[in-house]
Amino acid sequence: MHYNIIKPPEYVLTIVQHTYCSDCMWMKGKITDVYHASGIIRGDDSMHWRMQILSPPWDRNERVKEFPTGFNSVDVPALKLEVDKRTVLATQSPALINEILLELKWLLINLKSNQDICKKLEEATRKWVEPVNQTVCPVS
Repeated sequence: MHYNIIKPPEYVLTIVQHTYCSDCMWMKGKITDVYHASGIIRGDDSMHWRMQILSPPWDRNERVKEFPTGFNSVDVPALKLEVDKRTVLATQSPALINEILLELKWLLINLKSNQDICKKLEEATRKWVEPVNQTVCPVS
């Protein structure tokens, strides 16, 4: 007898920020909150959720070699969510990253499934309207 075992999809959240930049500082606390919330046990979903926090080289020419794929530039900050190596959302908008991190913390703390998290973040991204006076890291 042969059983076809279906493996759940892998969810990977990648955040790119300057560790040493005061302009990226606003994001660090929110990243920490999401990282801690990611550790809350949500059943099997917890085993299929990963988070990467990357700090690329300061020098833009060096950054090109290490910057993750799926972005229009090597500007920082950046965030993307992948499901089974397929990019579901990617942004380099500081204000949208802020909103995604706030929403994600709530979703994780409230034990939402990976599928629900993905759906809610996609919805939030689709409905997003960029503010006129957004803050952008000058070292991008």
